[in-house]
Amino acid sequence: MKAQSEYIGFIIAIILIVIVIIPLFFLLNNYDVPSVKTYNYCTVIEDKINGNGIIIYFNASPSKPELVIYRGCSSYYLSGVYYENNGIWYNITSCISYNGKKLPLPLIYNLTLPTQVWKYPLSLQIEAYNDTVFAIVYPNQTAFTS
Repeated sequence: MKAQSEYIGFIIAIILIVIVIIPLFFLLNNYDVPSVKTYNYCTVIEDKINGNGIIIYFNASPSKPELVIYRGCSSYYLSGVYYENNGIWYNITSCISYNGKKLPLPLIYNLTLPTQVWKYPLSLQIEAYNDTVFAIVYPNQTAFTS
């Protein structure tokens, strides 16, 4: 009787090893090391700008156009601002400052823009995680990546 119960215990142990432990070993053995796998941070930045955490609004008025940025993070930097007029893109990065500081600056502020850009689409150069993404923003609308 004792030999029979030991035999049943041995069979159960073999079944557990074959069904659970060996497949688990092969499953864990096939995973890549996370530090070796490169991650596409551009998609992370685009997801954050496209309505998932950073809202950039172009408040266009003839007297005082401004970029209003909600829920900004210090990891994201605005490094360039361009506007499009009749198919030509103009760089207005040097015309923009915040409290006397020039771009690039973190996305944590409201920027006053030059008055001539109030009715034109803007292209924002946003940097994070050593990647650069361009976001388009139309007058009185929120930004999106293209």
